[in-house]
Amino acid sequence: MSRAVARAVAIAAAWVCAPLAAAHVTVADAWVRGTVEGQTATAAYMSLHSDAATRLVSIASAAAARCGVHEMTMTEGVMRMRALDALPIAAGGTVELKEGGDHIMLEGLTRTLKEGDAVTLTLTFVDSAGQRSTLDVQAPVLPLGALHHTMPVTH
Repeated sequence: MSRAVARAVAIAAAWVCAPLAAAHVTVADAWVRGTVEGQTATAAYMSLHSDAATRLVSIASAAAARCGVHEMTMTEGVMRMRALDALPIAAGGTVELKEGGDHIMLEGLTRTLKEGDAVTLTLTFVDSAGQRSTLDVQAPVLPLGALHHTMPVTH
């Protein structure tokens, strides 16, 4: 076998056998709104950034029976909320899950969430190649009624 053919076979084998790289997602400013005794739902907020196109397809937490992304829209002065099947994140893009906008709902809470607690959220993403990846996020609980403001980032 010639060197050129051997090299081509080696490159092709390495390419076929190499694992596909999943989208790299980073999370910033994650937090969960605190609750009062008997409250069954709350919301989580964060900023998601991905270096490649991906979709957030599921969220799980031991703190809630059900978790999902909800979209908030205003139509003729009426705020509406609906569950989304998936939340797309464009390549190089950032999606803000924030108060008054899209957010993560935690429903069927298993306990009261108090300031100083942390909630683990397991986020599952699927990239454009169909590869799944998960990311565990430790989101601190802020007191009920608190407004969360982040400091502006300067470059």
